[in-house]
Amino acid sequence: DAYDKLVDKLLESPHYGERWGRHWMDVWRYSDWAGYGQEIRQSQRHIWRWRDWIVESLNRDKPYDQMIVEMLAGDELAPTDPDTLRATGFLARSWFKFNRNVWLDNVVEHTSKAFLGITLNCARCHEHKYDPIEQQEYYQFRAFFEPYNVRTDRVPGQPDLVQDGLPRVYDAEANAQTFLFARGDEAQPVKEKALQPAVPAFLHPGEFRVESVALPATAHYPGLRPFVQQETLAADEAAVAKSRSALDQANRAVEQAKLRLARLAQPPAETEKTNNRPEPFLADKFAAARPDAWEIGPGEWKYEGGRLMQSLVGNVECRLRSVREHPRDFSARFRFKITGGDQWRSVGLSFDVAEGQSHGVYLSAYAGGPKLQIYHTLGGTNDYPAAGTKSLPVSLGREYVLGVDVRDQLVNVSVDGSLQLAYRLPRPRTPGRLTVWAFDATAEFMELTVDELPVDARLAEDATGHPVAAVTSVAEAEAAIRRTKAEAALAAKQLLTAEAKYRSAQTRIPADNARFAQPPDPRADELSAVAARAEREATAREAEENLLRAEQQLADTQANAKPDNAKSKDGVASAEKKLNEAREKHKAAQSALASTDSKYTPLSDVYPTTSTGRRLALTRWIAGRENPLTARVAVNHVWMRHFGRPLVPTVFDFGMNGQPPTHPELLDWLAVEFMEHGWNMKRLHRLIVTSNTYRMASQIADCGLRIADLTSSDTKPDSPELQLNDPQSAIRNPQSVDPDNIYLWRQNPRRMEAEIVRDSVLHVAGQLDATLGGPDIDHNLGLTSRRRSIYFRTAYEKQMTFLTLFDQASVTECYRRSESVVPQQALALANSQMAQEQSRLLARKLVESLTTASGMSVDELFVNAAFETVLGRCAEEAEMSECLGFLARQADLLANPTRLSAVQGGAATTVKPSGDARQRARENLVLVLLNHHEFVTIR
Repeated sequence: DAYDKLVDKLLESPHYGERWGRHWMDVWRYSDWAGYGQEIRQSQRHIWRWRDWIVESLNRDKPYDQMIVEMLAGDELAPTDPDTLRATGFLARSWFKFNRNVWLDNVVEHTSKAFLGITLNCARCHEHKYDPIEQQEYYQFRAFFEPYNVRTDRVPGQPDLVQDGLPRVYDAEANAQTFLFARGDEAQPVKEKALQPAVPAFLHPGEFRVESVALPATAHYPGLRPFVQQETLAADEAAVAKSRSALDQANRAVEQAKLRLARLAQPPAETEKTNNRPEPFLADKFAAARPDAWEIGPGEWKYEGGRLMQSLVGNVECRLRSVREHPRDFSARFRFKITGGDQWRSVGLSFDVAEGQSHGVYLSAYAGGPKLQIYHTLGGTNDYPAAGTKSLPVSLGREYVLGVDVRDQLVNVSVDGSLQLAYRLPRPRTPGRLTVWAFDATAEFMELTVDELPVDARLAEDATGHPVAAVTSVAEAEAAIRRTKAEAALAAKQLLTAEAKYRSAQTRIPADNARFAQPPDPRADELSAVAARAEREATAREAEENLLRAEQQLADTQANAKPDNAKSKDGVASAEKKLNEAREKHKAAQSALASTDSKYTPLSDVYPTTSTGRRLALTRWIAGRENPLTARVAVNHVWMRHFGRPLVPTVFDFGMNGQPPTHPELLDWLAVEFMEHGWNMKRLHRLIVTSNTYRMASQIADCGLRIADLTSSDTKPDSPELQLNDPQSAIRNPQSVDPDNIYLWRQNPRRMEAEIVRDSVLHVAGQLDATLGGPDIDHNLGLTSRRRSIYFRTAYEKQMTFLTLFDQASVTECYRRSESVVPQQALALANSQMAQEQSRLLARKLVESLTTASGMSVDELFVNAAFETVLGRCAEEAEMSECLGFLARQADLLANPTRLSAVQGGAATTVKPSGDARQRARENLVLVLLNHHEFVTIR
């Protein structure tokens, strides 16, 4: 009863889906996107949504046949359900940039291998003698997939598809034809005969019906989705507000420039009277909440002891964002402490913060290299320029004052009043707000003051070495007035453009709703004409803005050009070319205003209104009860992962070239049970793991085998291992009769998969992060992040080194994992940052939990606790003796460090070893146990 309850508990755990999801991700070739830089060559961005669908589907006990249908044809089954559409990542994952034929060949090969256990790809080039699959049937199977392509749909809250989106498939070309390639050569298609979709005749000799699927409007035109319309309006409205704020700031800059000129023209005595210091833009000592000043973002915040404490660590920016936009030129002083963190331990201040963009400065107490860093964010991507970096000793628990002075694009950064960096920003600034933040750091915020930078403030030289000083002459002040007036004129044009785009969006949405209404809206043509006219007006306003910008750019280039300088001449010529292009576009936009055309740009891409239904027909056949293969293939995969060995050794080839099942009746019975009980995966697991066969011991000495259990003709009657005078007697040495355990007289010991080795190290130390789902995590963070291994990026050339050492699944194909034994595995468990840190944390945890009431010594209690936690059993007498001796010897050596040789180049760890020799010895013992073969072996 206790065993059954444990099985139920494990099956109901949300981590069941993660454990078994990783198994099925092997079979279904899960891969995050691969490529170089931002170029995608294989798979798709945000394919992690398919991974989350797998985990969630298993946790919900979604029937396996339903999962197949959703993966191969979710867009035809439920075209408006984003949860179901995630499943089509199975097909999106096969996307390949350079060759569609390679892409579709992979789809055909791995659809047939994963679900049917047949190697259709063998017939791609030619037919094989005695093989029932003909070459033409390979291409007929491909015809099911010929029309499909991949797209990324927008998700609520994020219009930028690079930052987030839903990769899914759809039928892009309903009339796409499939041709047989002579000898498999894509350069030799046999175009005389287009092939229709069909499955191999030996599996389905009857007629195969395909019916097209009519798609709802929101499926083929995502711009109709309410959240897209609402967010489009909100973004355009925000752009108007931002442009209006920029114009106000530009006008203030004009007035400030005029004031500078007036001050310079006044006698000194009068200048002093006008030089009163203004109120600071923001002053906060963080003694109490200030909703008038801050919007509180992510993080665990608490006001305590006259300061603001932040205690959340991990890869998340914990921030406060100012309610108002800060002055363009400002001086900030930020006083804080970094008190801890996992890895990066960074605290900073960012300015010009707007959607997807900002500039910032931070101090990092990163153990691998503490530093001061300036960074930029554009389009959600961070850039850390080398010119904006300076190595500095940054200590935990020490108070720092970070100073940031900004005038236009020049930034001066000081630490504790000492200037450290003078840096010029690489692009023109835009208005924005201020944030103070902590990243992967616990911190205390003590004080922040932000003032408008005084007009006479003098900043240090920029990176080019040219001095940048305050305005000190009338001529400079007059030039500043001209410059700020030009900026204000451009800001006014930008506001007109933003307002016109907002009006255009307001007209397009009702026009879209009318065009796609069912029944049709009689006002559709009229509303389309209004939307088209509003869009032309917005285009004209934008052309005016770009024309003024080009004129100003040419004027600035000419003013700064050096006589007889080739580079200056090229700059002027380039500016003149841009001005001519802007004039042509302005002229075209003005001419278009007279048009009566009712065409306008949709809010999103528009896709075909129907889907072929080919994949839906195929997947219903694959997942149908009459299919002789699907259930057997699935059951074989499940069995293999429970027993370490499949019933059919060739797990992806149930055909003539594959090996026959070792227990055909068992395979058939399990397959029928699986189907008759609704393709219920959890029931299948429960059936297997509660069987006597599964619960056999793996140690040979604990196992027995009876003659009645043997059915093999390979066992000779006169075998000395058999007691023929007593047919019910136990075999003396079953290992000699059945060394390969074909008859399952014992359980097969097997090593944990790579992901479980890593996760188990974190789990036993109580450090495993149980958070479910989310975007893929950088594979380079595997030894420092505490998330489960399933969530780390895995793609071509993007795999965690630790996992590859333990035979992580190949993203190309991995229907059955291999098990290697190499020295690097022991080195990884002994020397890696993760193993050392977790052994120290576990040793500390075990000591804190010990009670000495039993009469045993602390070390004896510790050894038993360590064995029970790491190996799942108590230490035997000989092991106890050896471990106690080890602890004594280690403590003696560590108490006299001069007797030890220092290790050079070891792993940089954030959890330092104990300063107490006996505790340090216990940490070393835990590390030894993590390297014990029983820790990584399932028995």
